[in-house]
Amino acid sequence: MVIRFMNLQNAHIICKDLFKIFKVADLEVVALRGLDLIVNRSEVVALVGASGSGKSTLLNILAGYDLPSAGQVTIDGKNLIDMKGRELEQFHREEVGFIWQEASRNLFPYLTSIENVELPMLLTDTSNKERRERAEHLLNMVGMSHRLTHTPDQLSGGEQQRVAISVGMANSPSLILADEPTGELDDKTAAEILDLLGEINQVNKTTIVIVTHDPDIAYKVGRVVVIKDGKTSSEISRQDKNVQISGHVDKETPLEESLLVDSNGRIQIPEDLIETVGIAEKVSAQIKNQEIIIKPSESQRQT
Repeated sequence: MVIRFMNLQNAHIICKDLFKIFKVADLEVVALRGLDLIVNRSEVVALVGASGSGKSTLLNILAGYDLPSAGQVTIDGKNLIDMKGRELEQFHREEVGFIWQEASRNLFPYLTSIENVELPMLLTDTSNKERRERAEHLLNMVGMSHRLTHTPDQLSGGEQQRVAISVGMANSPSLILADEPTGELDDKTAAEILDLLGEINQVNKTTIVIVTHDPDIAYKVGRVVVIKDGKTSSEISRQDKNVQISGHVDKETPLEESLLVDSNGRIQIPEDLIETVGIAEKVSAQIKNQEIIIKPSESQRQT
């Protein structure tokens, strides 16, 4: 396992020391606790972690649907916290596409496939002809050219997600955020959806961030970031950088697990390593041959 320092070069998303506190009656729930995250342009990143770890909270902040209680969020050089009114509306409309797990949140039930895809473009300066041509192109790209006039209740779950992806791509966003996009699909359809996202990433160079509980996701995407207790704790990367995302489970390509160093120099060490080494309250750190060696402090070893 290696220690990885965050690199701001070519960054599309920069989250620094994010906190999010929800107040429920007299209780405070801390969803994010000083989270740091860097996602590069055209990269595909999967966020994983236990329920309640802060994954969906982070995704909502990246989409501009919610604000952090403290910290900094920058998307494509723009500070989301400073955005207000029309600037935030334009960000939602043009720069980010969001794909929900539930079809009911992606599509209007009384609109056809092509009408759902055209809808986000109504608030832009595109003509009726341009909107129709763009919608037809996107639906053809996702293999739904034969379902243009069908409403969501006439589509399967996989077909609904294909239309939802087209809706998310309607205004050519540079960033797609997907919250459990395959959570309600069977394995075959889920693989097809991931392959489709991979094609969008390759063709359009779109940055994609996915929240998922898929246990095999590390074998399908280029980088997996593990969130624990509201903070990024580690990441798993595939050594093959040619394929960012695929529905195929590739267990032949070696994986590399890294610990992340946040903006304050903090490292979260996984519990299994702490137990194996016997670390309690204090550690000692030494530099040897360009490596940082962390081990229990001398006082712990003597007890």
